Amino acid sequence: MKKLVLFSTLILAALVLFACGAAQPTKELKDARAAYQDASQGKAAELAPDKLLSAKQALDRAEGAFQDSPGSYKEKSLSYIAQRMAQLAAAIGSQYDAQKAAQKAEQDYKDAQDELRKAALDELKANQEKLEKVRKEMAAQAGEASQKLKAQEAELEARQKELMAEKAARADAEKKLAAAMKSLEEIAKIKEEQRGLVITLSGAVLFASGKSELLPIAQTQLEKVAEVLQQQSPDKKMVVEGHTDSVGKDSDNMRLSQARADSVRSYLVTKGVKAERITAVGKGSSVPIADNKSAEGRANNRRVEIVVSKQ
Repeated sequence: MKKLVLFSTLILAALVLFACGAAQPTKELKDARAAYQDASQGKAAELAPDKLLSAKQALDRAEGAFQDSPGSYKEKSLSYIAQRMAQLAAAIGSQYDAQKAAQKAEQDYKDAQDELRKAALDELKANQEKLEKVRKEMAAQAGEASQKLKAQEAELEARQKELMAEKAARADAEKKLAAAMKSLEEIAKIKEEQRGLVITLSGAVLFASGKSELLPIAQTQLEKVAEVLQQQSPDKKMVVEGHTDSVGKDSDNMRLSQARADSVRSYLVTKGVKAERITAVGKGSSVPIADNKSAEGRANNRRVEIVVSKQ
C-alpha cells in the first residue's frame, strides 16, 4: 500500500512538473512582446529611448509574472500595461519623427523662396495655394509650425510687392522705348517685317560719296539708334546691313557696303550696344528697294538697314 501511495505521489509530481514546463505565455504577453519588438525597431529607439526603456521594464515585470504564475491575472494585467507602454513609445517616436520631417519641410520651403523670385506673376497664386496646403500639413504635425508659416506668408507678400515693382519697372522701360522709337522715326524708316524690326537709314546722311567713314551728323542719328537697340530684349540679335546702288563694279560695291556696315556696327558698340549681339554684313547692290535707273531710286538703294531679330 505504501508503495502504491509513493508511486502515485511521484506520478503526480511528474505531471505537475510537466505542466509547468509546458506552460505557454498568454495572448496578452505575446502581444506585449510583439509591441515592444515593433517599438524597438522603429523610431522610438532613437527619438524616445526613455519611453522604450519604461516599456522594457514593464515587459520584464510581465515576464516575471509569467515565470511565477503562468496564465494568471497578474501576468495578463502586466502584459497589457507593457503592450500599451510599448505602443506609446512607438507613437511618441513617430510623432518626434514627424516633427523632424516638418522642420525639414520648412527648411526646404525657405530654400525654394529664392527660386520663386524668378517665377512670373501668374505663378504667384499657385505658390500661395501650395503654401496654404503645406501650412495645413505642418499645422497637423506640429502646432508650433503655424507661427513660422505666418512668417513665410509675409515673405511671399513681400515677393508679390517686388514682382509688382518689377512690372512697373518693365512698364517704365517700355514707355522709354516707345519714346525712343518715336524720336527715331524722325530720322529713319522703321517697319516690322518677317525677319524682325527693320531700321533703315539713308546712306547720304551717314557717309560721303564712295566713303565708309561716318559723317558728323551720322553720329547724332546713330546715338538715337543705339538708345533704341539697348532697350531691346537681351536675347535679340541684330544685323547691320550695308547696301549700295548698282553704279560701279559689284566687287567694289560689296567692299564698300561691308565697310559701311562695319563702321555703323563699331559706332553702335561704342555707344553701349553689346558687341556679341550685333554683326555687320555687306550686301552690295544685291537687294535693291527701288529702281536703279533713276537718281531717286539709286539714292534709296544707298542705305544702311539695322535688323533686330524677333527672338
